[in-house]
Amino acid sequence: MKLPFSIFIVCLLIKCLVHHIDGGQSASKALGIKQFEHIFANTEPTASKEVQAKAVDELIKRTVPKHAHLFKVNIDARLPLHTFHLYKSTADKIVRIKASSGVIACKAFNHYLKFYCNSHVSWDGYRIQMPDKLPDVNVTETSPSRFIYYQNVCSFSYSLTWWQWKDWQRHIDWIAMQGITLTLAPTQEKVWSDVYTELGLTKDEINDYFVGPSFAAWQRMAHINGFGGPLPGRFMLWSSSLQKQVISSFRNLGIAFALPAFAGYVPKALKRIYPNAEYVKCRGRWHDFPAQYSCPLLIESNDPLFKKVGKLFLTKIIKEYGGGNHIYFSDPFHEMNLPNMTVEYIAHASNMIYSTMKEVDKNAIWLLQSWFFRYPQWTEDAVEAFLTAVPRGRILVLDLNANHQPLWPVTKSFHGQPFIWCMLSNFGGRLGMQGNLEIVNQEIVNVKQFPNSSMVGVGITPEGINQNYIMYEFALDRSWYQDSTDIPKWIKQYTLNRYGIENEHIRNAWNILKDTVYTFKIESYPARYFYVVGSRPSMNITQWAWYNLTLIDDVLDEMLKTPLNLITGNKLFKYDLVDVTRQFLQNKIELLYPQMKTAFAAKDVIALKKIRHTFESMLIDLDDILQTDEHFFLGNWIESAKSIGANQQEKLLFEYNARTHITIWGPNGEISDYAHKQWAGIVRDYSLPRWQLFFSELEKSIEKKNGEFSDDMCKQKMFKQIEEPFTLAHKIYSTMANGDTIEISRKILQKWKGI
Repeated sequence: MKLPFSIFIVCLLIKCLVHHIDGGQSASKALGIKQFEHIFANTEPTASKEVQAKAVDELIKRTVPKHAHLFKVNIDARLPLHTFHLYKSTADKIVRIKASSGVIACKAFNHYLKFYCNSHVSWDGYRIQMPDKLPDVNVTETSPSRFIYYQNVCSFSYSLTWWQWKDWQRHIDWIAMQGITLTLAPTQEKVWSDVYTELGLTKDEINDYFVGPSFAAWQRMAHINGFGGPLPGRFMLWSSSLQKQVISSFRNLGIAFALPAFAGYVPKALKRIYPNAEYVKCRGRWHDFPAQYSCPLLIESNDPLFKKVGKLFLTKIIKEYGGGNHIYFSDPFHEMNLPNMTVEYIAHASNMIYSTMKEVDKNAIWLLQSWFFRYPQWTEDAVEAFLTAVPRGRILVLDLNANHQPLWPVTKSFHGQPFIWCMLSNFGGRLGMQGNLEIVNQEIVNVKQFPNSSMVGVGITPEGINQNYIMYEFALDRSWYQDSTDIPKWIKQYTLNRYGIENEHIRNAWNILKDTVYTFKIESYPARYFYVVGSRPSMNITQWAWYNLTLIDDVLDEMLKTPLNLITGNKLFKYDLVDVTRQFLQNKIELLYPQMKTAFAAKDVIALKKIRHTFESMLIDLDDILQTDEHFFLGNWIESAKSIGANQQEKLLFEYNARTHITIWGPNGEISDYAHKQWAGIVRDYSLPRWQLFFSELEKSIEKKNGEFSDDMCKQKMFKQIEEPFTLAHKIYSTMANGDTIEISRKILQKWKGI
C-alpha cells in the first residue's frame, strides 16, 4: 500500500535522525558518558556557589547543630563533575569540604559522618555520633555517574501524597546527603486546570476529570480519571505552592529536577470543544475500572491540537516553576494497548512529543521511564523506532527495573540513547523483606563492560519507600563506587553505623538476612509478589519463596540475644526488630496457609478451626508488635491526609482517598491490596476481619454445603461487609507508640518459634 506523502516525509526524517545526532555530530555507537557531555551541560545547577554553600551550611546545622561550626564548605565548579575533597589535619579543628556543587558537598558531609563518625542517615531515622575530637581526614572522591537518580512516577502517590514541608525538608536533606543529583517535580494539576480553563472547559468538566490526591500518578499516565475526586481547587494551589518550596530547595542545593511535559492525554470533555480533532480509540479499561473513570482522550500526535496543548502546558509549567534543568518527563503509552503499532506511527508519536518540548525549550531533554517497553506489543523494531526518532542524547532513559528485568541488554543499550541503571525493588510500597544485594553489586559492573554502553548513571526507582532501606543505601553507594563491593564488609559497616554497636549476634543476624531474604531473584516470584498476610483471603493465593522461611526464626533469635543494655533506647535497632518480628509472623502465616487448604480439602472442620485460631492469634500479635513503633502506624497515614484538608468536607474526602488507596484501590476493589501495608490498625481492623469471615465461610461450607465453596461469593460478601465499609469509616487510630518492642518481640518468638 502506498504511504501518504506526509507519512513518507516523516519516515524520511526519522531515517535521517538515525544517522545524525543533535548538532550534526556523528552517530557512531554510544561511547559512554563523555559522548553526551555537551548535551547535558545545561542541566547543571543554576544557583550561585554562595547560595549553594549557604544551603549546605543550613543542612549541616539541622543535622549536627552543636558541631555545625566545625565544618567549612567551599563550592568550586572547576572541580571535575561530582567531586568532593574532605580535609582536616591534626592541628586544625575544622573539617573542610570542597565540592563541585552543593549536593556533592552534602554527600561529602555524609561520607564523613558514615566513615569517620560511624553515623547513619536514613528514611527510618538518624543516628548521629559526633566524637569530642573530630577525626582527621584527607580524601577525594569522584562519582563516575553523570546522573544519580531518585523517584518513580508512582512514588509520589504511594508514599509522598500527604507530606507537608516539614516532611519534605527532612527528605530533601536525605536526598542531598545521598548525593542524588536528579529527581522529579511531578505536581501539575494546578497548571492543567489553568490550561483546560483557557481551552474552554467548564469548572464542572474539570472537576469530573481530576482524581483524588491518592491517585494522581495514574491520572498523569492516563489510566484513570475522576475517581476519588473532585480535587479541591485549594488543594491544587497548596500542592503547587509546596512544590515551589521543594524546587527552591533543590535549586539551592544544586539538585536537578525534571518537570512534567505533555504525553497526549486530555479530558474526554475536550472533544466538545475540538470535535474534529483526531483521537486514539480507547483500547480497554485499565484494570477494568468502570467506564466513568476510564479512557481519557489521547490526541493523535499528527493532529495540530497535540502541539497546541503540549506547548501551552509546558510553557505554563515553566512559568509556574521556573526553567529548571531543561529535563522534562513524559510517559506515553504506559500500560496501554495501541491500535497502531507500525514503526512509522510509533516513531512519529515519539518525535512529536520531543519536538513539542523542543519548541518550548530548545535545550530540552526527555526523561523517559522504559516500563512500557516490557510489554509484548513492543517489538524490537517498535522500540528502536521510538528511541531513534529523537536525536541521540535528547532522550534520557530510566531502565526502571534493571535489577531484575533489565532492558539495556535487549535494546542494544537503548539504541545509543543515554540511560540510567535503576533499582525498582518495590511495588505499591508493600512491606516485606526482600532484595538482592549481589545483583545490584554485579549488574552495575556488567553494564559498564557492555560494548558501547550508553549508561550515564545509577538510580533508585521504588514505587513506594519506607521498607528495605539497606537495598537503597547499597544501590546509591554503588552510584559512587562502581567496582564490585565486598558485601559482608559493607554490611558490617552499615550495621555499625546504623546501631552504633557491633557484636556477634548482630553479625549473625545480618549474615542470615544476607543469605536469605536478600538473595531474591526474578524467577522466584509471580508478578508483583503479594503475601498471604496482605492479600484478600482466597483459596487461590499464589505463594512463593526463594529461601527457607523458618530461617527468620534464627534472625529474630540472634537480634534478641544482643545485650539489653546495648539496644534499650536504640531507635534504629528497635525499628529493625519490629520489621524482623513482622517478617517472622508474615512467614509463619505463609506456612500456615497451605495447612488451611489441606484441612479444608479433607473437610476436617476441627483442624480448620484450630488453624483459624492460630491464624487469628498471629494477626493480633502482628498488630501488637507494629503498635510499638510509629513508623508502622495506620494512624499516621490517615491523620496526615486529614491534616491537609481545609474544612470537614476536604478532610472526609482525603481520608477516603487514604483508606481506599491502601485497601481496595478502586471503587470496586479493582487493584485490591496492591498497596496494602502491614501497619498497626489495618491488620486488626481490616486483615483480621477478612480472614475471620473467610474461615467462617469455609467452616459453613463443610458443615452445611458438603464442602462446596465459592471464592467469588465470599469475595463479594467480604467487599460489602468489610472492605468497602472500611474505606468509608472514620475511626481514629493512634499516632503514639504503645508497648515495649523488645518484650513483645520476645513473647512472639517464644510463642511461635518452630511452628
